[in-house]
Amino acid sequence: MTNLDVLIFGGGIAGLWTLDRLRRDGWRAALVEKTALGTGQTIGAQGIIHGGGKYALRGVQDFAAVKVIREMPERWLREKPELKAALSSPRCFLWLPRDAGLVQRGLMAIVEKAGLLSTKPVPVDEQEWPEALRGSASAVWSMAEPVFRAKPLIEALSAPHRGVVYRTSDGLSARLTVLAAGEGNAALLAERGRDAQMMQRRPLCMVVVRGKLPPLFGHCVIGGKTGLTITTCDLGLRSATGGREAGWQVGGEIAEQCANETDLARVRARAVDELRRYLPSVTLDGAEMTTYRAVRAEAATKDARRPSGTNVVRVAPDLVAVWPTKLALAPVLADEIADLVRVELKTPATYDVALPPSGGVAVAPYPWENAEWHRVR
Repeated sequence: MTNLDVLIFGGGIAGLWTLDRLRRDGWRAALVEKTALGTGQTIGAQGIIHGGGKYALRGVQDFAAVKVIREMPERWLREKPELKAALSSPRCFLWLPRDAGLVQRGLMAIVEKAGLLSTKPVPVDEQEWPEALRGSASAVWSMAEPVFRAKPLIEALSAPHRGVVYRTSDGLSARLTVLAAGEGNAALLAERGRDAQMMQRRPLCMVVVRGKLPPLFGHCVIGGKTGLTITTCDLGLRSATGGREAGWQVGGEIAEQCANETDLARVRARAVDELRRYLPSVTLDGAEMTTYRAVRAEAATKDARRPSGTNVVRVAPDLVAVWPTKLALAPVLADEIADLVRVELKTPATYDVALPPSGGVAVAPYPWENAEWHRVR
């Protein structure tokens, strides 16, 4: 017997934001997460709510993505004030390394004036540069793009809905099913006899560093691209003084270019070389490093490039598969699903059948919490 309007599979940012939106709109909705909330892309994300700045750089130039994503930084904080507890930084920085040439400077002058950007880069006076960039950068810009810590973000989004978050769909039946499980959508589609090839995977090899590192959030612009994207993260560990130990997540071009590298020692060595080159004022003495694999699951494109915007695919009359493409676009994806639900289901149904009790689903650990760490040489 049907006991739900909508059943969502996947407890990452896409599923949780959609669950929150639908329940606030009055629909009887529930979510299934078979492992732990945030497992996969969300828990390993750097948490930057992009406003389009990085996509306007030469070598990316995805202006369609810019138009879709430009309002996200302001929207996240306006619609979900409860997420401020998960905020690591209200802004990100763009910086040029000390050896940047005139072409690089000219590029940034163009980006500063780009009318597409709501989070326009603003030049920062040298005395106000982050500690990590003093002595390392030749120019620094600030962008109002907030950064969130993944665990508190997941906890804040899921807290009001824990009673309708399940490990299994047993005992649940819905008028409409939404597959929002990221890479897990492939298996869910296959289980339903549908073509899993509508999804593509783009891998990353992320680096995490821990040591005496100053806070840093932003992108080092190298050759017109975000060569290094660094965010200070909660390592999920207790330091000797009893506080939470912090470190750096390192992504950007290095994570893409090392995605298929099987020798992780080479990945770590490259990361050390690039950090020392582009942040020479930061000491890595005594630091340790680890890596983790991440997979960006997206709707398939002909050339396997990143899709622009969100993707909602109608698989069957009562089944849709969705991919937000970027963490920042979760609210836009929820909007699209809410519109679809309203058109297809018209109004919430009346149910005489009670929902089964939820046994509870924990939040996933960070991918570096149980990692093997290696001393930087």
